[in-house]
Amino acid sequence: MLFITLTLLLTSCSKEFNGTGNKNNSPESTLSNLKIEIAQKDEELEKTDTLIDNFNKLLSTVYYGYAEPVGEGDKKNFTAFGMFYKDDFYLITAGHCIEYNGIEYTNFKFKLNGSQTFLYPKLLDYSNDYKNNNDYAIFYHHFVRKGLLVYDKDKEDKEPKYVLGNTEGNINLFRKFNAAAEGESGSPILNSKCKLVGIVIKNNDQYTPIEAITEAIDKLVN
Repeated sequence: MLFITLTLLLTSCSKEFNGTGNKNNSPESTLSNLKIEIAQKDEELEKTDTLIDNFNKLLSTVYYGYAEPVGEGDKKNFTAFGMFYKDDFYLITAGHCIEYNGIEYTNFKFKLNGSQTFLYPKLLDYSNDYKNNNDYAIFYHHFVRKGLLVYDKDKEDKEPKYVLGNTEGNINLFRKFNAAAEGESGSPILNSKCKLVGIVIKNNDQYTPIEAITEAIDKLVN
């Protein structure tokens, strides 16, 4: 999606730049138009640089998660993300990555996108009420120092627009919100301002609202 966006931006610049050449224009007019279009192109390229920078910042908050079953069962791979809330950072994922269908998981470890170093955070709280979309897990580790921001319910919409993914496995790093793919459980869901509104838990348009996590944290710290 990023490639398409950048291609559209650069194609737009190219079309505008190549749109001059009207034989009826005077040399002075043509030169003036070229200067304007060069300035517009520079502005578009600056926007592209900003887009790439912001994209990289968003991805730098996303983790690949791994857990082992207690007893029999398959190992689990999933996505997690850093969240900044009330002056602290937390590591968030889906609750069914902790316990699901009678299988409990342990030995959790996470690594940041682009990193080879695993973190072994402390599990603070979780809910695996998958059916009612109250499915989340809250971890803490002092090395987690980047996090997505929660949307402002008084100023911003909470309509889900985008999903971020981890760099492990064959999943999208950035896509529009719709049905989830394997390994995307625990991925952050963002609104149009790239603020947190929820967590991916199902392969449809249902998700855990971010309020479930913030309310749980409020109970933990109070």
